Amino acid sequence: MESLTRQFYELQFELRFRAAHGEAFQDFFSDAMELRYPSDFQRVRPWGNLGDRKCDGYVKSRRELFQVYAPKGIELPKTLAKINEDFLEAKPYWQDHFDHWIFVHNDPDGVAADVLKLLGDLQTDHPPITIGQWGKAELRGVVFALADANVTKLLGPPVSLRDVQNVAVKDLQPILSRIAKQDAVPEEKIRPVPADKLAANLPSDSVAMLLRAGMGKSDLVRRCFEHHADPTVGDRVAASFRAKYDGLKTEGLVPDVIFQELMAFTTGSPFGGTTDHQAACLAVLAYLFESCDIFERPATIGENP
Repeated sequence: MESLTRQFYELQFELRFRAAHGEAFQDFFSDAMELRYPSDFQRVRPWGNLGDRKCDGYVKSRRELFQVYAPKGIELPKTLAKINEDFLEAKPYWQDHFDHWIFVHNDPDGVAADVLKLLGDLQTDHPPITIGQWGKAELRGVVFALADANVTKLLGPPVSLRDVQNVAVKDLQPILSRIAKQDAVPEEKIRPVPADKLAANLPSDSVAMLLRAGMGKSDLVRRCFEHHADPTVGDRVAASFRAKYDGLKTEGLVPDVIFQELMAFTTGSPFGGTTDHQAACLAVLAYLFESCDIFERPATIGENP
């Protein structure tokens, strides 16, 4: 797998992990596990009044029982109650079939200390069962242990360096027209920024590589703005991005997550569409990152929004 493709898939995984909730997250988890453990992992679906018997997935050879909890917003009291209920109801029904009980969650920042303590207390009270939790790091490990073809099945066709190099004007025009229609008040015209802006904003090698690849098409994007039938389109597109960025920044998101959200904003959907479309969107986003106030200029790093 070429480097740019791998970094693109890192981004896609982050978007899927953060965007999926409830059944969508459970399906994402189950799809990944079925690809990782074919004929061994068994997804469990609710069955009438019997439900799923507090089991969302099972790896037979490893005697692992998984319970997935992925609400839109995790609240500590509900999470603790859910863990207690799921484990205590699963144990009597499945106890002859599992040695490991794993709580799978969708909190990208990890679980609270109270959750870890509860999991430890349950293990102390119910030997010899081992009890653990899976979050983003564990699920990411499952996904990137897959063969390349299976990563593609799970995350979709990849954007390659060739896709970015093949971006043409016809790919860019509909993106610019759609974004220009977003409501925003232009603050200033597009202008050059310091060369160290990338290093100042983006600690992630994955995102930096994607932006550098997209910047290879900066001249083409610039010509699209300069020769567009509407001479104001460049300012309006830049203003829309700045407004979106300001909204994301006020949420306290880190630069990598802001980039992911801006990429989704550029593509018009959480997961981007065709590889040609995503490559063109990457070129637009990279150009605007380089040329206008998306992210911070080095002198403003650390200041309040």
